[in-house]
Amino acid sequence: MRLNPIHSPQASRLRRAVRGLSDPPTATAWNAGELADVFDASLPRRPAAVLVPFVGRGDDLFVLFTRRSERLRHHAGQISFPGGGVDAGDADAVAAALRETHEETGIEPALVDAFGYLDRLDTVSGYRVTPVAGFVDESYCARLQEDEVDEVFEVPLAFIVDPASLSRERILWRGIERDILAFQWEGRRIWGATAAILKNLLDRLEAAR
Repeated sequence: MRLNPIHSPQASRLRRAVRGLSDPPTATAWNAGELADVFDASLPRRPAAVLVPFVGRGDDLFVLFTRRSERLRHHAGQISFPGGGVDAGDADAVAAALRETHEETGIEPALVDAFGYLDRLDTVSGYRVTPVAGFVDESYCARLQEDEVDEVFEVPLAFIVDPASLSRERILWRGIERDILAFQWEGRRIWGATAAILKNLLDRLEAAR
């Protein structure tokens, strides 16, 4: 399938901001030091990958998110990017991200133009996540895996990059006070690892000006 090419100032800046597909991130996560008080650095991290999907509509870009099922045992109802653990059969993080995206949302890999990486992120649940940036063709039709995903929705990239959209909150996690990042969009709270990935995107976009 031939994808509709996305040509806009936003898209060009995104391409400059990410690491190219020939330059995957190193093993160390950019936030590894921040988790020293909650996770033993000597323990192995399970590799995972997520797709950070951008949808072009006219001259504007939107970021696609999923809302996890309320029936899940872990992270129920949270906003996330589609993705999951890297399986032995996955050729690389890109393959894992596209496979998981298809399984969770029904978006075919042929509708995704993966164009780069953000920096790796460690999570408090023991994963080392490689975010894969990709343009998703606007013709996609979501078919949700209802056991895992309750909703797919889009947020304007212009909202994400607005400094006023990002807030810092303080939470108590396992008896330890932690600072977290969050975005609020139409009653949905985007926080945790998803917000941290977005912050890495913002930092890289700023450097790419």
